[in-house]
Amino acid sequence: MGQVIAARFYAAKQPLKLENVQIPPPGDDEVAVEIKAASICHSDLHTLAGRQVPATVPITLGHEAAGVVSAKGKNVTNVEVGDRVGIDYVQSCGKCQYCLRGKDNLCDNFAVMSFNREGSWKEEAVVPSRHVHRLPNNIGFPEGAMLNCAVMTAYHAVRYAQQPPGASVLVYGLGGVGLSLLKWAKIAGATDIIAVDLEDEKLKIAKREGATATVNPRNGNPVQEIRKLTGGGVDIGYEVIGKQESERNTISSVRKGGQAVLVGMSWDPIPIHVVDDLQVPEVKVMSPQDHLKSEIPEVLRLIEIGRFTFSDAVTHKFPLGSVNEAVSVLQNRTGNPGRVVLEP
Repeated sequence: MGQVIAARFYAAKQPLKLENVQIPPPGDDEVAVEIKAASICHSDLHTLAGRQVPATVPITLGHEAAGVVSAKGKNVTNVEVGDRVGIDYVQSCGKCQYCLRGKDNLCDNFAVMSFNREGSWKEEAVVPSRHVHRLPNNIGFPEGAMLNCAVMTAYHAVRYAQQPPGASVLVYGLGGVGLSLLKWAKIAGATDIIAVDLEDEKLKIAKREGATATVNPRNGNPVQEIRKLTGGGVDIGYEVIGKQESERNTISSVRKGGQAVLVGMSWDPIPIHVVDDLQVPEVKVMSPQDHLKSEIPEVLRLIEIGRFTFSDAVTHKFPLGSVNEAVSVLQNRTGNPGRVVLEP
């Protein structure tokens, strides 16, 4: 396919380098996608900070992308040249024991864009055709990019928790995944939704999206407030930050017999007293992994019929050449960012 410009990661806490990289033509079962939008996820910030080290360096970062099919291999039948598509960054083999059981997020040959496969912060990408999907006509490329991670991860978390209708839920952290999770929890029939964040502006957005109550930990003990609001705790607590304090608070905010669902990526141990925190109240702690390939058509259909909407999810857009500025906006929380998107 020739050379394209890509944002390359060489070392933690160092600026990304814009370089020309060679893109091969698609193989028999692959497609080439001209990237129109590639969003920045908090997990990208983990890599840039050195908390998550890619399998190979240098590597192109980014794992949320949407664009237009520019070429395809001879065996490809699910998309055509010119189709608007999203790219699924969770790239499984389709052949191992887990893929054959429908648990491709646990694939023995699991590959992830920006970790052990080249990422999406570039002008064009070549990916397996089984990991692209046509976008609904009622969303743009920026929304199509973020749905592959933020929206899908949140959807899988609610499915994984088997959230029943009428449940009271907590969403702790209102980034792209957190706000998406709040919406899915509401769609699944939650009657009480408590949203927690340090930014009042995000709490206002959460209210607009269906939160029945909001809590800012800056104003006092969030666990006490949540237990007061719910008469003893929520049925399901979703933690979407990945920090020790918020994980600990989420577990403590769940009522007896409830569930704490740890969605945020975390590298820190959580102090837990098994008897007091888990056994006596019979609280279940679970942590979902990304999403399933089979869930993507379900989400696309719900978007297509207007059940899930994006509203103001994408707040900032930058050209690829300004990738380091875009990263800085998210790192420093400049201008209350939601999803920050690169447009190559």
